[in-house]
Amino acid sequence: MESNQLSDKIIEVGKTSFKLWLEFEVSSPWDDLENDFANVIVDTLDGRSYGINVWTFKYLESAIKQDQENGENLKGLYQVPPDLFVKELTRNCVEKTITDLLKNGNLEETLNSTTFELKFIEPYWGAIEMEEKSIQKLMDELELELPDDHLLLNENSELIARKTNNDDIVLELEDGRIAVVHLTWKSKKETNEYPITRIYRDKVDFWYKEMKKDILEFNE
Repeated sequence: MESNQLSDKIIEVGKTSFKLWLEFEVSSPWDDLENDFANVIVDTLDGRSYGINVWTFKYLESAIKQDQENGENLKGLYQVPPDLFVKELTRNCVEKTITDLLKNGNLEETLNSTTFELKFIEPYWGAIEMEEKSIQKLMDELELELPDDHLLLNENSELIARKTNNDDIVLELEDGRIAVVHLTWKSKKETNEYPITRIYRDKVDFWYKEMKKDILEFNE
């Protein structure tokens, strides 16, 4: 993802700080910033990140006209809306908008919940930054440890992170749930509910109930 100097600017909103990555700042020039759409990423610097599809008010009209011409969406009979509408695609407009939204509450509650993503910061290490052999080693150990009655035994899962201060790994299950597993590293099938596993409804649930606390404690 391309960046620029403004992407590192920290904006303060009460006790919440955030950074903005704006597509139109790294792929300019744009012809009409009042009649277009763009991707925006909001990083709240606490392990939460939001990927937001933003349209301008005028672009809604343009999208309808385009559909009428090309026959899509039943020739403009309907539109699948973006996550957010704004007057114009400028940093000033988007920054003010996000600031106001954060004053009113959490973005995953105000906007579409699908905008929410995890950004792994200490004490977490995201799988995207790990070597493939390290990921495979963790998944192999998990497979060795799972007993026949373990709740993850027949679940398809993907390693998305590990903790750097203990032996917990973080998995995303096929249905979007998040599992945190504390590996024992005995390299054999465990018993008596080991390896200890915690299941969360989704990434939002996991952040609020575990990840947020871990990050706060690590930075005390």
